[in-house]
Amino acid sequence: MQELDIKDTHYLGVKHEFILKIDGARPILYSLDYINTQIYYLTPIEGFVLSLLDGRTPFSELNRVYTILFPQADTTLASLLKAIDKMVRLSPSQTGIGTDGLIEVSDSPIADAQTFDSRQFIISPAAFHARKSNPKISFRLDTPVAVYTVFTHRCLTDCAYCYADRCKMTEMSLDRWREIIREMRSLGMWLGCPDNGDTFARRDGIDLLECLIENDMHFLLSTKAHVSKEHVKRLVDAGFTRKVRGVMQRHVQLSIDAVDNEVSRKILNVKHARVGKSLETFENFLAFGIMPKIKAVITGINYDQPEKIVDLFYPRGARVFHFIQYSRSFHRHRDELFVDARAVSSLRRQFDYIRSRYSDIELVENLTQEPQGERTPEAARAIWDARLGCGGGWSALGISPNGKAFLCEQMKMAEPFFVGDASYQSIEEIWQGEPMREFIYPERDRFAGTACHACPDFENCIWEKGRCYRNAYFSYGSIYHPPPLCPNNSRPGLRLS
Repeated sequence: MQELDIKDTHYLGVKHEFILKIDGARPILYSLDYINTQIYYLTPIEGFVLSLLDGRTPFSELNRVYTILFPQADTTLASLLKAIDKMVRLSPSQTGIGTDGLIEVSDSPIADAQTFDSRQFIISPAAFHARKSNPKISFRLDTPVAVYTVFTHRCLTDCAYCYADRCKMTEMSLDRWREIIREMRSLGMWLGCPDNGDTFARRDGIDLLECLIENDMHFLLSTKAHVSKEHVKRLVDAGFTRKVRGVMQRHVQLSIDAVDNEVSRKILNVKHARVGKSLETFENFLAFGIMPKIKAVITGINYDQPEKIVDLFYPRGARVFHFIQYSRSFHRHRDELFVDARAVSSLRRQFDYIRSRYSDIELVENLTQEPQGERTPEAARAIWDARLGCGGGWSALGISPNGKAFLCEQMKMAEPFFVGDASYQSIEEIWQGEPMREFIYPERDRFAGTACHACPDFENCIWEKGRCYRNAYFSYGSIYHPPPLCPNNSRPGLRLS
């Protein structure tokens, strides 16, 4: 792994794809990842030294200031910065942000470097340790960094594998959504992610997307809709192709699960195949210099389609293809949607063909990995301890079409799983409200009769790392139950893939 090479004459800056800020009594760093942003909880000295990197001060001067301020430090400034940069390289975000590190190094001043008020990064050690030692707040942010803006649950298709509880509900007005998005901007948020339904199913969906763009939100535009040249132009005119913070390019993802008309109709559950409209949408984006990623969810119905999808879209300019294995949809599952061994054999052949014929494409797939054998107790524990945890209520918030606030987009959209109401509450009121706190800080007695109730690791597990209450609910009918992957849980859960 490449390591920073820092010389006295170098100029250093924090890359723009990372946000460095104070959250409560501790500094945090996070990546602008619209899938599952990586959050790094820093020590006060780590946050302070990063705040000194203004791109205009040579490292020799930074080092002089560091030795004056921290004469008894047990590490050099160069070693400290290299360690932080290495931490980021070792755990990049899901979209790869951080692979090349955190710190920009230049032989000359960095004109557009981020600048910080280092006075804000002076933190009381007592306050920091009090925060760090309290399992209820040690990993919970004072303000979310991402909001899932579910403008609608409606779609123009009715996909067999859909994971969302697309219940019918009234939809908040465009004006109210604009107020919410402006509040997100005022709170310093950069991630506002349309999710669940298809934004273009709303007549004013293009206006909502324009509002996200005008407020500098970074997001993935994923759709199955036909998007006209007029609407693509409106997105471009609003600034869709302008990079967020000068570095983050917004992307378009077209969900295309099949190009054979009969297979397409079956998996999308529509009367008329949409392949022609999908091609037109792709070409409309390409006409404005935007190359959409093609994504397909592969099931037992459409496992013969990847080769055909690439053969159809590659000549038209597509170069990025993601094929993702179906995992259980809790709201509309059928066993025929699982990919079996026969399908995997076919998929291996198809992906070998694609890679050999098209050498210049990005092909991502998780369908041909070797199946895992039965896990040992030690392996199960290691997997459990290394889990990412749930960001809902800790770093992220969801807002449904009618304003109800939620924490998991795959849960039932119903009480008692809502934690507030954005139709009349602010994001801050929801985040600090009693319904939110009751949900994310369940008392031990709620888990009576389960392995959680007597578990010595209860507080660290539930309040710090978090468990998947979605899988617990759909496997056992209660969110107050350890999920199937918990190594202390002996009850079998639902098969996920």
